[in-house]
Amino acid sequence: MRGFLRAVSDQVKLALAIRSLLPPRPADMHARAEAREARFRNLLRYADENSPFYRKQFQGIDLKTCAITDLPTLSKAKMMANLDDVFTDRALRRDDLERFMNNAANVGTYFEGNYAVCHTSGSQGQPAIIVLDKSAILTMFAAQFARGQPVSRRFLPHLRRLFNPARFSIITQKPGFYPSSTFFNYFPERARRFTKLQRLSVFDPPDVLVEKLNTFRPNIITGYTSALETITREMQAGRLKPNSDLEQITNISEPLPKAIAEHVQQAFGIHVTNVYSMAECMALTCGCQATHGSHLNDELAMLEVVDANNRPVPNGTPGSKVLLTNLYNLAQPIIRYEIDDIVTISPKPCECGSLLPLVESVDGRSKDQFWVNINGQIRELPYYIFLLVIHNETNLAEHQFLQTGVNQFVLRAVAVPGKTLSVDRLRDLVQQSLISERLVGIVHFDVEIVDQILPEESGKVRRAKNVFGPPPVAASDPQPALASEI
Repeated sequence: MRGFLRAVSDQVKLALAIRSLLPPRPADMHARAEAREARFRNLLRYADENSPFYRKQFQGIDLKTCAITDLPTLSKAKMMANLDDVFTDRALRRDDLERFMNNAANVGTYFEGNYAVCHTSGSQGQPAIIVLDKSAILTMFAAQFARGQPVSRRFLPHLRRLFNPARFSIITQKPGFYPSSTFFNYFPERARRFTKLQRLSVFDPPDVLVEKLNTFRPNIITGYTSALETITREMQAGRLKPNSDLEQITNISEPLPKAIAEHVQQAFGIHVTNVYSMAECMALTCGCQATHGSHLNDELAMLEVVDANNRPVPNGTPGSKVLLTNLYNLAQPIIRYEIDDIVTISPKPCECGSLLPLVESVDGRSKDQFWVNINGQIRELPYYIFLLVIHNETNLAEHQFLQTGVNQFVLRAVAVPGKTLSVDRLRDLVQQSLISERLVGIVHFDVEIVDQILPEESGKVRRAKNVFGPPPVAASDPQPALASEI
């Protein structure tokens, strides 16, 4: 009887969480702003009372009235150096968590029965350890369930999955403690009534992926950009069979260039949604159903788009980095946390009708951004300058652009199995783009045909990788302009 009552209680909690996060209406906006402010003040109070690190950080600040910009920022290195004191549960210790994650048998198990744990991939340098309480896990799931589908204020349609569970294929790495797996590792037991999961690996050969997808016939496919490109090629080749049950494709973890999104959509005949999140805040956004952006869950997180000196940039303008504040995870407060993603918030309401702010684009990590020296002036060189043309080569299975020196680049290309690539054709395609951007004679590049491009430890291929280093610009100097402004 107790087990039955607990299950009913869990279902009620889930239903209430989903209902609270249904897409907002204009009449809801004032109440939502008040709720966001209340969450923010509660986070500050809780961190001040329970985290020795934040107690020191907040000295001299009136937490009841301060603006978010009155608070200090937090780097990953500083958080990791003080991790034990950042945690609000004084029993949590970094050494214990690292030992826990070193045992693969613990994947999907709550640490001490209370906390979900993961580590970041280290794509921004030092990996970080992230701890979430069970309430945060429930919030993550409820946000995606309520908003990760076409906009609807109706609640009952969400519950149809109780009787007809969605078939959900996830193509990432094999289960582990990395961020894109964490959501699925800790899928709430009460949520499994809604969904049947199929876990697939980006390391599976294409024929294995095809066989499993053809058998499972998913309603939803979620994966990295590279995985979506792989199954798109298999669909176009006729090996992956058309699936009338497929309702949604979602990209996670990697940037989704417009050309790739349109390519996938054309092959499958459905919209591709794009989710922008990270281990530090996995409920940050939900994919937009009309654009290739994603909607900020702004009552669950605050995202400041800023320049190199932490000054806010206007909507419609790419920042140098973002400052993230997670409003729903009290176990490890994340407050004005620096992430070097180059994000643009749309200045206009979204065409899909959502009232939530639209993250229009995420152009990658600043340390992986390309740059060129033009007559002594440093300019950023956006990845799309190469990408828009390269995707005209249908025999290209995988690619990677490297910056190897000042104005020096290398294109590494892998052919589709059974096909060949021409160095001259690839060179001509890139040259076309350089001509249109007036970069001929400035950007120099070589082309290499290779058998494979190995993923990073995170399981993702970095298509734009600066192996030379950042431009010679001091932090206080103005930010370099985009090459497209030249």
